Amino acid sequence: MSDTDYYSVLRIKAFNDLANRAKPGIFIYAIVWFAIAFSLNLHESSPLFFQINSGLIVLIFITRLTHLFLRKQVDKHNVNFLEMWLTTSILLAALHWGLMSAWIFYDSELTNIEPPMLIVLAAFAMGGTSTLSISPLIRKLYPVVLFYPSIIYFLWNQNANDLLYAGLMVTSWGYILIASKSAEHDYWQAISNNLIAEERAKELEKLSVTDPLTQIKNRMFFDAEFEKEWQRGARLKSCLSILMVDLDYFKQINDNYGHIFGDEVLIKVASCLSETLMRPADCVARYGGEEFILLLPNTGEEGASTIAERLTRKVAELHFEHDEKKVQITCSIGGATAYPHPNQDRADLVKRADSALYEAKDQGRNRFIFNEEALDPSVPLIGR
Repeated sequence: MSDTDYYSVLRIKAFNDLANRAKPGIFIYAIVWFAIAFSLNLHESSPLFFQINSGLIVLIFITRLTHLFLRKQVDKHNVNFLEMWLTTSILLAALHWGLMSAWIFYDSELTNIEPPMLIVLAAFAMGGTSTLSISPLIRKLYPVVLFYPSIIYFLWNQNANDLLYAGLMVTSWGYILIASKSAEHDYWQAISNNLIAEERAKELEKLSVTDPLTQIKNRMFFDAEFEKEWQRGARLKSCLSILMVDLDYFKQINDNYGHIFGDEVLIKVASCLSETLMRPADCVARYGGEEFILLLPNTGEEGASTIAERLTRKVAELHFEHDEKKVQITCSIGGATAYPHPNQDRADLVKRADSALYEAKDQGRNRFIFNEEALDPSVPLIGR
């Protein structure tokens, strides 16, 4: 994974975590406000105050709810926009509560709301900042916009109780910033370590099923796929073909031109085999040494023969040079088809393809031979 891809994955994961943590706030802000408003009959005693703040609460609620649905489409191209949208809406919601609190403390007709508002401010500041501290911007600004308007009013009013409130808010603000800093650090360290661990696990998984030289699948992967396709073929009563590919005179190539050149031949032939297969379900693997094996699900004798003939031609057309001299490379292929059955040993199909391969070599190499053992006539010839 490149640095750019790593950063994109990290950003998207952090955004999704932030959105999930912020999701309860979409409803909590509205629930707390309307619980306070209706329990204290603000819609009757202070209708203008109630209408203005209820409208803003509903507007923020709709904005956050819209973001909640759109975030499912997040990718590396829009993650910055969606993250800024989320951060801005969270901070605007906090600013609204901060300004509303200052209004309550300022307006003598709203004194009955002061006690619950002080509790709400403290709860939102501590709970919101700690929960959303994975965003450095929210961690720093969220308690500021909640507390700052009220602190300014308390300092301006210079009442003894108000100065006490201002001091307590400043102290709480500092404590929240210090406590949330360690939470932010721990989160980013954990998410980075998790991504590194996931990437290493994927690499190890890839290495376990990939031939290190040719970079195609190895025998272990083929065996697992063969078992899976055999079971599927038995269930669907569809045929399955195997092609065994062996490079002609490969030992002489290694002896005459060296193992480095031999490795180059194996790499190019493996690439040629992979590119020749058209379907995603088809599988090509290095079976051992200069031998390759192809798994062709739902493919009968006619289809497998067409692919084999194309492969022999493509391999023969590959261009190799050693010391400015052209080196001709050819291959022999043996094929076999079967209708899988749960009571049959799937290894017999490989043995039949291998037998056909040796027959192709006996007949002069650079050719394809198909093992023509009779298929089960009671099974419809699906795929033939």
